[in-house]
Amino acid sequence: MRVRLYKLLIKSFIGPFIGTFFVALFLFLMQTIWKYLEDLVGKGLELSVIFEFIFYFAIHLIPMALPLAILLSSIMVFGNLAERYELVAIKSAGVSLLKAMRPMFLISFTLAVAAFFTANYLIPKANLSWGALLYDVTKKKPAMNIVDNVFFKDIDGYQIRVGKKHEDGQTIENILIYVDDKKNGGNNNILIAEKGKMAISEDQQYMTLNLINGKRYQELVDNPNYHTTMPHNTMAFESYNLTLDLSELAFNRTDKERFSEDQRMMNVEQLEIRIDSLTRYIHKKKNSLYRYMDPYFIVASDTLDIQDTGVVARFEYLLNYHSKSKQPLISSISDSKTRGILKSKFPKPLTKEEREKLTTKSSNGSLPTINEREQIIERALQTANNVKRISSNNLDDSSSQREQRARYLVEWHRKFTLAVSCILLFFIGAPLGAIIKKGGFGLPLVISLLLFILYYVVTIFGEKLAKQGVLPPVLGMWLALMVFFPLAIFLTYKASRDSQLFSADAYKRTIKLLTPKWAKGYLDKK
Repeated sequence: MRVRLYKLLIKSFIGPFIGTFFVALFLFLMQTIWKYLEDLVGKGLELSVIFEFIFYFAIHLIPMALPLAILLSSIMVFGNLAERYELVAIKSAGVSLLKAMRPMFLISFTLAVAAFFTANYLIPKANLSWGALLYDVTKKKPAMNIVDNVFFKDIDGYQIRVGKKHEDGQTIENILIYVDDKKNGGNNNILIAEKGKMAISEDQQYMTLNLINGKRYQELVDNPNYHTTMPHNTMAFESYNLTLDLSELAFNRTDKERFSEDQRMMNVEQLEIRIDSLTRYIHKKKNSLYRYMDPYFIVASDTLDIQDTGVVARFEYLLNYHSKSKQPLISSISDSKTRGILKSKFPKPLTKEEREKLTTKSSNGSLPTINEREQIIERALQTANNVKRISSNNLDDSSSQREQRARYLVEWHRKFTLAVSCILLFFIGAPLGAIIKKGGFGLPLVISLLLFILYYVVTIFGEKLAKQGVLPPVLGMWLALMVFFPLAIFLTYKASRDSQLFSADAYKRTIKLLTPKWAKGYLDKK
């Protein structure tokens, strides 16, 4: 009997899941494809290219459609079972809610494993193909589409306007062509013709214009007297052939390997290699900066950690410290001089003779002159500026590498959070459907959309904080799951206890129990 029940539950889950998955995928696809509609329309792309673009983009949207489909289908299935009292019959047969959820949990677990392999292998390859195709589509110029009385400027070096284009697509009238000569200052050659014929080669690489009854004007900008006399040539013709290169209008494919270094195009193994490489690079830069800065911060081997920076306090500290040792701190200073230093907090002003001594070297050459001191200060400032510049560049480089490492870590965790979200949202949807006791696409759809939007917002919020370095990547990417995990436990517990969480009658009964006796009569009238 239990096997039959499990088969029934599995069949009731698979149908709504497949339907909701493709509906959600289609809605997400239609909602986001509008951003790229301008790049796809009006460029003469083949239908195969457009369908290929949509196919790769649909695979890119699987991480959004799959969790929503699991959430909505689980709410619908258990809502239908509860609404038709089938769930009550199942429980009366000795099968608890958790046991009834077991077969669909196995399906959700299978979907989670499939989601991981999809995110790890299929989606990176689809992203690589889609990214290269998107680059090629955006770079492609519009197709050869000449409209009446509108200049066509997408052929490099030419601006073409026709007064009338016949229905055969080849015969044209009132033709005006500017030939852009960039070396000689712009549009110096002009072609005018009464009518003509357009012919495009079979390989779509060239177009030949056969102009009839026209003139060609050419300004002689190389003439020394050009700016005074404006010399030019005029040539009349009965027939003139002009061949245009259309290769730049063709759709060319770019090598996919150009985009392979993007984190969205990598699987777990490739991401781990990049993360390890960046981690070692950051540590190397950090150690090299320490080695570079170390000579500029020399500390004596006998330097003590003195907390107070005052002169008297430091001297007292040294006296107290060395009084415990066998050797005196200063043996050449008499007690009277020492007491004098300790009594005075401020140094005595220099006399005139002492100030004059500082401007010249002493007899033994121990004091530098003012010029020498200025040179010393200047060299010190130069050294400090060099240290500041090198350390700043080093820190900027390390910061950019940390940001790149954070993006790799975010993508690494994304592949696992997708799989876990499939299981977590099932444990939210199944008990929630049993509690609300509503099936179909009405209330379950509204609730699932609200929950999914909240989940998606928290996911994007955590991802942004992780990429900006505000949160560790592991915390930012798992933030939404940590927020929704207590909700899953709460709903599963309430559903297993047959809690009337969304029942208005239950809340009314609770309010009546908490209402004083004198107010109950008033509430009963209401």
